[in-house]
Amino acid sequence: MANVRTIADGVRLCTVQTDKFKSAVISVTLAMPMTGSLSANALLIKVLRHSCKKYPDFVRLNKKLDELYGASLSAEFSKNGEAQILRLFASCIDDRFALENGEKITVSCAELLCGMLFNPDVKKGVFNAEAVNEEKRFLLQEIEEEINDKRSYAAKRCIEILCRNELYGKTPYGTKEEVEALTPEDLYEAWQNVLKQSTVMITCVSSDDGKRVEKLFKKGFSKIERQPAEITTEFRTRAGRFRRVEEKFPVNQGKLVLGFRTGKKNKEDDFGAYVLMNDIFGGNVYSKLFMNVREKLSLCYYCWARVISGKGILTVDCGIDTENEKKATDEILAQLKAVCDGDFTDDDIKASVMGMRERWLSMDSPGAICTWYSTQVLDEIIYTPEERVAMLEKVTKKEICAAAKRVKLEAAYMISAQEGQTDET
Repeated sequence: MANVRTIADGVRLCTVQTDKFKSAVISVTLAMPMTGSLSANALLIKVLRHSCKKYPDFVRLNKKLDELYGASLSAEFSKNGEAQILRLFASCIDDRFALENGEKITVSCAELLCGMLFNPDVKKGVFNAEAVNEEKRFLLQEIEEEINDKRSYAAKRCIEILCRNELYGKTPYGTKEEVEALTPEDLYEAWQNVLKQSTVMITCVSSDDGKRVEKLFKKGFSKIERQPAEITTEFRTRAGRFRRVEEKFPVNQGKLVLGFRTGKKNKEDDFGAYVLMNDIFGGNVYSKLFMNVREKLSLCYYCWARVISGKGILTVDCGIDTENEKKATDEILAQLKAVCDGDFTDDDIKASVMGMRERWLSMDSPGAICTWYSTQVLDEIIYTPEERVAMLEKVTKKEICAAAKRVKLEAAYMISAQEGQTDET
């Protein structure tokens, strides 16, 4: 059972004490408005993972990780609604499996994360230039290589088109040009802003009770004059003018992504109805998209739907032969109408609830549990998997149909094949 408590202004600690796993995970999730310097924040979280004042280079840092039985550190950035999410996390063996009785590996990893967050390798108001340049090179390479994964690239482009006049349409790293222009001084300013303004969720999944972890982070945040920034997300409940964009690449399989407005007014608006509607429509192998568009009519190589509750949009992602775009689109919309019309049974609803229950209640790693709670960094109420399942069990067929009727197509992005050229990725 998760234990959530506030340890500083805008900072919560969520501990899940369990002896179910042989490993443990601690993460620090920081949410910032997408109105700030996205590129500086994205590069910052990568640089913070690089070193800290106590371990200012990879050699000393990796030696420490080896001493902690091969613990690992990771950093990532993403977006959740119209918030930029920065995440720093550590994975290690659970304390129960340490060779020496009483060793607190989880607490040692928390100390490392605190060092990176509160005491980075900074001298005279400037981050280490070598570390900044190295991580900048890696980030620029990551940005340049995005286009190589055409499926992910198409999904990203559809979101940009659908939310072109909204903060959600931005990438969580800003732009390539903004990243290129960053200096060590810029990162120092970003670091100070993030510590002061972010909304924070620290999550610990281990056999440890979390008391020492709480003490460490409390001490770190007590030295900061906290002024958490307000973070809100715009929910557009009505679809605007439909827009289609096509790009040609040397591929032999086209990528089609459709973007819909769901009509949701906020993340919790009919949460359970939208989860089940999406699952029945295109979220699983028994869904209408999979069974009809892919299996029965063979119009797609794959075809899945995804509701993004934190923004109130839905996307349908499929791989198709270029000439089948209209047929596939028409059939996808026909299957959506079928859900609107109630063309599914009570057994379909039960199967969907059962599938979601299995998915949510059978998380088989501390990382999955940690992610479940850390993604709720901005939510006033923190829900357990069991509480979310209980919401699904109360949803009626009428509510599922009503949710489907609010879904309206607003954008389409198509990657089509260039004639005579193939270079599939």
